[in-house]
Amino acid sequence: MKIDFVRGHMGGNLIILLQGEQLPGGQELDLAVKLMGPNYLHAHEAGILYPTDKPGVIDVKIAEPTLPCFISACGGFTQVLGAALIETDLGNVFGVDQDKSPAKVMLYTDCGPTELTIEFSSKKAKVIRTDMQCFVKECYERRVGPIECAGFEAMQAGKFLIVNAERFKKYYPGADFVTWDVYTREKLLDIQHDFQEQSGEIEPNVALYDWSPQGRGQIRVIFPHYVKDDFFEPSCGTGSVALGLALHASGELETYRTGPGEHLDLAIESGGGIELGGPEITSLEMKIVGGQVEAAAFSHSKVEITAVGVARL
Repeated sequence: MKIDFVRGHMGGNLIILLQGEQLPGGQELDLAVKLMGPNYLHAHEAGILYPTDKPGVIDVKIAEPTLPCFISACGGFTQVLGAALIETDLGNVFGVDQDKSPAKVMLYTDCGPTELTIEFSSKKAKVIRTDMQCFVKECYERRVGPIECAGFEAMQAGKFLIVNAERFKKYYPGADFVTWDVYTREKLLDIQHDFQEQSGEIEPNVALYDWSPQGRGQIRVIFPHYVKDDFFEPSCGTGSVALGLALHASGELETYRTGPGEHLDLAIESGGGIELGGPEITSLEMKIVGGQVEAAAFSHSKVEITAVGVARL
């Protein structure tokens, strides 16, 4: 079996793109998970793309390997797809206008409609803006607010556990987010398992942050989703949005309002490795209505297509 693929990353968040019509019915998840494995293309998520009867409108299924399962949303996938629709033949396959910037693309995911706005020049994507309003709604439907897990005070934002690294180090002296030693991993897993039991969430999603940026950001983050299996994402779009919702709910973002109580913008350092932060910036925009985030969008400063080819299974 031959399957066309595009591989890319958003700040180290590794994504593969597959064409759903090439995958046998009923085997989509199994084949996507196999292709994400270390013996094949090695990725954190896979986006399976299906054409519609409208140009620039794409139906999507997103596969995640740790459970494995289909997930409702993946911000890194949208960013890599945005670049691929301009820089590879996928734009022609799905009827995207590659001549006039910005290009508008609508994705229909399990979360809901997700719009991409892609600024480009000379066939190179420059800024990809992902509208995450449907994911914001999903988070609030699940719950956004404080939660105590294994005696530790954390935050929940939808399916994400949000952990303050400075608070973690005070609660667990000796925790090390550089080496990620056994002690640090075990304590984070304790909190994560309690979170999943309390919330009923089955996906292992964690955002770990602190307020000690090293560059031009306001905050830094890493996504140690499942440290037991070394499943770290240096950058994560849905995780960045979830982090923003949690910080707004906790009141930590009040100093970053950019308008008369209506907007919050946050520059988040991420990317590269498994330490907190990184050299890239996730730019998060949030619209506030009635004390709650109504809509959010983000873009990432480093999105690259790394391979285009054919996988053989």
